[in-house]
Amino acid sequence: MLVYLQPRAGNLHVSQHVTNMAYHRFAAVLLGTGALLAHLDCMAQTSNPEYSIKFENPPIGSHIRRDAVRGSPIPINRSYHELTPEQRASVHRWYESIAPGDEPPFPLDGLKPVHDAVRKGQAKLLVTGELFLIATVEANGVVAQVKAIGSPSPEMTKFASTVLLLTKFKPAVCAGRPCKMDFPLWYSFRVE
Repeated sequence: MLVYLQPRAGNLHVSQHVTNMAYHRFAAVLLGTGALLAHLDCMAQTSNPEYSIKFENPPIGSHIRRDAVRGSPIPINRSYHELTPEQRASVHRWYESIAPGDEPPFPLDGLKPVHDAVRKGQAKLLVTGELFLIATVEANGVVAQVKAIGSPSPEMTKFASTVLLLTKFKPAVCAGRPCKMDFPLWYSFRVE
């Protein structure tokens, strides 16, 4: 955020006393502005949660950018450790059972980079249908393999699988130690 201090034209014949008072007010405004900017900078580092990805440009005849990727129950721009307990519980529901204290694998940078890459692939391939992928994440956070269950096209399956293979994950935690676990990812593609 930029704050512009723009001097205004005024009376040039001002007494020294008024000038000193104005200087002190100006210094106080600058100090207050500095504190405000520092506060805003801290707030900017903790961005708002995002649940969708917008198209770069709005459709013709509109100024409103539509969602290109939507429907996530959790913020896609958060890592696993940045999620609230309720959001983590939502991720845990993707699995049949996760023991208390255990954690599933999760993309280190959150789901947004994965969804954004798949969105760009969809913009080129224009497939319709559902894609369900299961990535096997090793204890070191590397994806060892990706299995596809249902696919709109072999090209999309290969593309999305490659995206997951290149994604670094926070490994799963089982009984307090990193462990191997699957990570599910489901897409429903449509062309409008």
